[in-house]
Amino acid sequence: MKRFAILLLLSSVSAFSVADNAANSCEEKRADILEQIDHARQNGNDKRVAGLNKALREQEANCSPASLRKAREKDVAEVREKLAERERELQEARAEGKDAGKLAKREAKVKEAQDELQRAQKALGE
Repeated sequence: MKRFAILLLLSSVSAFSVADNAANSCEEKRADILEQIDHARQNGNDKRVAGLNKALREQEANCSPASLRKAREKDVAEVREKLAERERELQEARAEGKDAGKLAKREAKVKEAQDELQRAQKALGE
């Protein structure tokens, strides 16, 4: 279920149409699960069908604009925490006098976390 929430977080949502987009996201996820169920049935994968049916029931019971917003807010908070950690690691590497290659790797990780935060904030509508 956590992975489902994270996937939904990645869809972009404007601040003015959160409810409409959340409904669309729920419908899109439902359609995706149904497609996967059909594919699993065609391949005779009964265990996968059972798991996907469970996921579909959970998705239908729990997908709402409020739950999507809460999940997006949680994602933004987690990414902010990750960015702060990456920035601390970079500062420590600089303080320790690490070589340019290691500093470049740390800077790339900071940039990656900044990009991830930007995507999460966009999905939230910030």
